[in-house]
Amino acid sequence: MSKVLMNKTLQKLLVLNILIILFGFIIIGIHLRLPLSFYPSFLVIGLGMACLLSFIVHKIFFGPIQQMQRITEKITRGDYKTRLSLGRKDELGQLANNLNEMSLELQNKIDEITHDKNELKAILSSMVEGVVVIGKDEKIILLSDPVCQMLELRSKDVIGKPYWEIIRHEEINSLLEESIAQKKALQKEITLLSPNENHFSMQISPVLSEDSKDFSGVVAIFHDITELKKLEDVRTEFVANVSHELKTPLTTIKGFVETLKEGALTDKEKSQRFLDIIQKHTDRLEYLVNDLLTISAIESKEIKLNFEQTQIDKVIESAVHLCSEALKQKQHQLEITVDKNLPDLLLDKAKMEQAFLNLLDNAIKFTNAGGNIRVSASHDNNFIRVDFKDNGIGIPQQHLPRLFERFYRVDKGRSRELGGTGLGLSIVKHIVQIHNGKVSVQSEPSKGSLFSVFLPISS
Repeated sequence: MSKVLMNKTLQKLLVLNILIILFGFIIIGIHLRLPLSFYPSFLVIGLGMACLLSFIVHKIFFGPIQQMQRITEKITRGDYKTRLSLGRKDELGQLANNLNEMSLELQNKIDEITHDKNELKAILSSMVEGVVVIGKDEKIILLSDPVCQMLELRSKDVIGKPYWEIIRHEEINSLLEESIAQKKALQKEITLLSPNENHFSMQISPVLSEDSKDFSGVVAIFHDITELKKLEDVRTEFVANVSHELKTPLTTIKGFVETLKEGALTDKEKSQRFLDIIQKHTDRLEYLVNDLLTISAIESKEIKLNFEQTQIDKVIESAVHLCSEALKQKQHQLEITVDKNLPDLLLDKAKMEQAFLNLLDNAIKFTNAGGNIRVSASHDNNFIRVDFKDNGIGIPQQHLPRLFERFYRVDKGRSRELGGTGLGLSIVKHIVQIHNGKVSVQSEPSKGSLFSVFLPISS
């Protein structure tokens, strides 16, 4: 295209030169009163001079301009490395130098912008929080990946599109609309119910110039507070459960004490029965307080552990011995299987014995009389696996994820009736965790339960 333009320019320049020279020769001929026979010669000489003059002018002026035009075309295509060298000190030479400096400055600015963009991308990708930048025209300028996951956006092709076309949540869009319209900061907790219940703290800030007059958009930050909400719920539930677990036996004890004081002491049979009930609930309070103290000590790391190389079969035997009376009372069949040549483990024997005792106690309580309980220990990769399997009443699937929470009961009435505090499995989980192990459960209603403890083999 540039060559065509230059050719047209050269043609115009040639015609203009011819007209000027011929007009000059005609004026000279008229002035000198030359005969007409000289004019053809003037025409030939004029054409030659016009061509020579056009070539010289084109070479001196239009050639460098043509080079500069090629350079600018390369710059528009993103090639900033090409430099123009005319070797001249006139205005065209200065213009070429300015063009070179402009190309270099553009290259530096683009490199700086690219660097800043990559830094921003790296920062956003490393942030747990989600970030959305929206311009005053309500179109998305930037949206980080965590937002796509939090809001479950179907497409990541969102730049330049109105936010209300991408974010399909009325409460979020209302906050964004209000912040953009009023140019003010807003903060609110948002709850998304589908497909899972998730909670977010959404903070929107306007983007203003230093003098707070030029408004260019808003920045919205999404903080995922789902886990914090769960912890708050667990804490609230824990306080409520502790209050309930303590209140029930205390109310019972207080009621029977008042009954005894009001005259029931004179009835030996009733007073003895009332005292037995008081003792039962006092024992339950003692178990509850002891379990709470145990969990508190483990969680606060105040408990002193006595780790030593221990044979796992010895721990199992000790726990079984402590449950022997309960096994006899319910006439359970107990089978113990321990693989040969299992390595010793670095354990706090007393604490691990307590964990195994709790698991055995649960198996005994929730297995009908004459049931089967099997305890086994075996290799499992880099762990020793200890299984406690029974053919008891089992546990519905929906309860399994929360089974190791404090005070969580599948059947609250039956658990209390059997004397449980609701803390046994939570204690098991904590003891196993301080040994860098893990515990799992598999169960089906009416088919029994399998609790598995995985303890790492010492290197």
